[in-house]
Amino acid sequence: MKIPVLLRSSIGKLAGIGVAGLLLAPLQLAAEEASVEAPAAEIAAPEPVMEEVVVIGRFQSAATDVVSERIESEVPMDFLSAEAIGRVGDSNAAAALRRVPGVTLRDDKFVYVRGLGERYSSAQLNGAVVPSPDLTRDVLPLDIFPATIIDALAISKGYTSDLPAGFGGGNVDIRTKQVPESGVFSIEVSSGWNSESDDGLTYNGGSDDKWGKDDGTRELPRGLLAALDTYKGSLEPGNILTVTRRNSNTANLQEAEVINRQLATELNRDIRFKRDDLDPDLEGEVVGGYRWFLGDNLEVGFLAGGSYDRERRKTERTNRRVVVPELNFSKTERTVDTVSLTGTFNFGVRYTEDHQIGTLSMFLRNTDDEVSDAVTCLDGQFNDCNAAQGAAQGRIFDVRYESRELRLNQISGRHKLGDATLEMLPDFLSFLEKVRDTSFTWYYSDAVAESDIPGETRFGLVENLDGPFGSVVSSQLRPTASSGEFRFSDLEDDVVSHGWELAVPFYPGKADLTISGGYDYVRKARSYAQYNFGLGGSGTGFQSVAAGATADVFSDTNVLAVNNNIRIISGIGGFGTESYLAAQITDASFVQADLLWNETWRVTAGVRYEDFRQLAVPVNLLEYTRSRVPLTPDEIQASAQARDDFFPALAVTWIRPGFLADEFQLRFAYSETVARPDIREISRSTYIDPLTEARVRGNPFLTPSDLDNYDLRGEWYWDTGDNVSVSLFLKDISAPIETVQGGATEENILFNFVNADTAEVYGLELEGLKNLDFASKWLGSWFQGFYLSGNFTISDSEISIQPGPGVGAVTNTKRRLTQHSKWVGNLQLGYDSPGGEHAATLAWNAFGSRILFAGINTLGDAFEQPFHSLDLTYSWFPTEQLTFKLRARNLLGEELEVKQDGVSIIDQDPGMTVLIDAKWAL
Repeated sequence: MKIPVLLRSSIGKLAGIGVAGLLLAPLQLAAEEASVEAPAAEIAAPEPVMEEVVVIGRFQSAATDVVSERIESEVPMDFLSAEAIGRVGDSNAAAALRRVPGVTLRDDKFVYVRGLGERYSSAQLNGAVVPSPDLTRDVLPLDIFPATIIDALAISKGYTSDLPAGFGGGNVDIRTKQVPESGVFSIEVSSGWNSESDDGLTYNGGSDDKWGKDDGTRELPRGLLAALDTYKGSLEPGNILTVTRRNSNTANLQEAEVINRQLATELNRDIRFKRDDLDPDLEGEVVGGYRWFLGDNLEVGFLAGGSYDRERRKTERTNRRVVVPELNFSKTERTVDTVSLTGTFNFGVRYTEDHQIGTLSMFLRNTDDEVSDAVTCLDGQFNDCNAAQGAAQGRIFDVRYESRELRLNQISGRHKLGDATLEMLPDFLSFLEKVRDTSFTWYYSDAVAESDIPGETRFGLVENLDGPFGSVVSSQLRPTASSGEFRFSDLEDDVVSHGWELAVPFYPGKADLTISGGYDYVRKARSYAQYNFGLGGSGTGFQSVAAGATADVFSDTNVLAVNNNIRIISGIGGFGTESYLAAQITDASFVQADLLWNETWRVTAGVRYEDFRQLAVPVNLLEYTRSRVPLTPDEIQASAQARDDFFPALAVTWIRPGFLADEFQLRFAYSETVARPDIREISRSTYIDPLTEARVRGNPFLTPSDLDNYDLRGEWYWDTGDNVSVSLFLKDISAPIETVQGGATEENILFNFVNADTAEVYGLELEGLKNLDFASKWLGSWFQGFYLSGNFTISDSEISIQPGPGVGAVTNTKRRLTQHSKWVGNLQLGYDSPGGEHAATLAWNAFGSRILFAGINTLGDAFEQPFHSLDLTYSWFPTEQLTFKLRARNLLGEELEVKQDGVSIIDQDPGMTVLIDAKWAL
């Protein structure tokens, strides 16, 4: 389904409306057909920062490669190398980031740094902004980046002026693998199983499901789209009759009802649920690359890779109400078939050591095919399982197929006035010797992210019981107009970004001074479209056929039969306008001075200027008589956001080798940054969050949150690879954006976005790595090769929020920030055999309780309970080319649990997963 082409007619009224008019071009781009192809001619790639390191020996060897960059950084930073990620067996960027001090995850995809939500943390790919394929946020979900493409993860916890000003908890830069120094080739396969996923629910999908792509089985039928155009957005028989009579005076209601039933048969109703054995996990990867040396100065190379991953997971989840939980609950069995495809191609050219250009083309696909079966009980409702007379339970069968794709092209270059370049310059350019080592870097990135849900289907049933909480004696579809719901959604996010930086070094006396400046431009265009149809009936006619499998109830014969009273209705979700268009432009420039004095003091000071503009407008796809943008020009102008500001940053480092370690640094950093509401949050649209199944409404009057950031960090490094760091941090936030519950009953939860008054986050981080060879003096030589690394964060936060428009009766007006944990811990015990033949890591990760959502109407806040993850990775290197790896996750068998007022309102068992890998490499 490529819906956004229908949105182009919705934006004409925006032209010439002040700030809104400035964003007309990217809005027009957002309304272009969603099948925009990624530029075929552009290959792009980031500036190579780290070479890929293949290590068979100690983990400390790989750690040393990133320590130097950590020491040389201007502000506090943390790094994870490809070796460190592989060491613990994490499968994607999001999972790997759990190992970083103060970092937690939400929904296994969004990063929370130092207790601040994803809105306060930015993510880049090789230093460039990339779009998000997530339906509910324009924040990049990091689970779509497999570990196989990652060279390193760089986490900036201090702000510098060359970073985007949208900085709170930190900035995550995903650095992909680069062109190798010599020929490489590897092939890897793996398989595994999950303890809870021996069998599960399946259904008859499409023929291309194994590739994560729908073959058209689930897509929105063209006949229904044409009918919406013909009948002006409504498929009700009465409206069909009204439209038909414009051309035929003899048309009658019976004929209109026939047309309605014929249109109903356009929907894919042949969905048959069954239980089946689930196949084991399957993963495969192929990587190859080479570098050619063409003469003394010219080098050309490439790196190409592809991977395939398919896993099936069954989970059982229980949801309970706080009030009388034993009578108000649901139990859901969910099976998710996940397919991930990745393809990358790097091309690089290097001329001497001074000039290099690299490109990266990338394709990512991540598809979740989900089917669930939920039993619901609500006291006093139609599904009152405890009723003395007429006990019944509700049952919901749900299918949700979501395919997320990212197509990206990057190109970047780095040029330096080094020895080789200066020697080749003619005499009249000899004055450039005075600015030796001047560097110029640049990049261009064009990326398109799409999320397509071609078929989200739900069937609601009622099952009669033989007594309170008894056995099922009969089952039938609920006699409502939407006993079957069919939803079709499509999102496209297009981001173009480019920039450059010029750095000129000077060497006056005992000082090393570098003056740098640069420019960044980001343009984002996003479109989202959703259609919703209901299929059902009422009365004795429908009830006579409502029993049995849903595919049989809604067969062509039953749907077309006049007496069964089955109809299709058209809608857009039932809550308002879900579809929207949005655009965002950021123009930024910066200047920075980096001074190193006498190898003792380093001062980095800079300022960034950003001109930020943003607009989001709802679109009613079923509106045919008026504008599809249901806003007046004044409302559009009020919805547009335009703000320009300066963002200063200062970092001071005291360097004193020999102070309790071979190398010591004490860092202080201060900066002013901003957290802006994302596109989805400022839209007036209302939508259903697929993660919480709650109704979520945007707020066009949200304002940005200003942050003051303070950091103090001491770092000790030893030549043996051991290191320790201690950090203190404080963040003051004005007008923080929070998600709150308000304006709805318990049966219809509604979440809004509001600006609270103030918030602050503060804490302490400890991190270290220690070689345990010294213990062999007492425990014997077998203890050689062990190391211990870990980190621990203790922090607290407070937010002040008062009841107001869009906010319900908040129980706690002062509380912790949502998703903030008071403590986060990581610990790794590793072993490398002296001969390099064996390696093992036991990794523990845990976080303290955190608020999932704030309570209202005297109910307490809901807390996600601590989760202790213990993972084991063992590697065996029988030859230099062959590697076997065993990965075991969640060895403790921990369960996910959320409590509110002492009641376990959510619990779910993810099970334990075991994977076995085999890799052969040249």
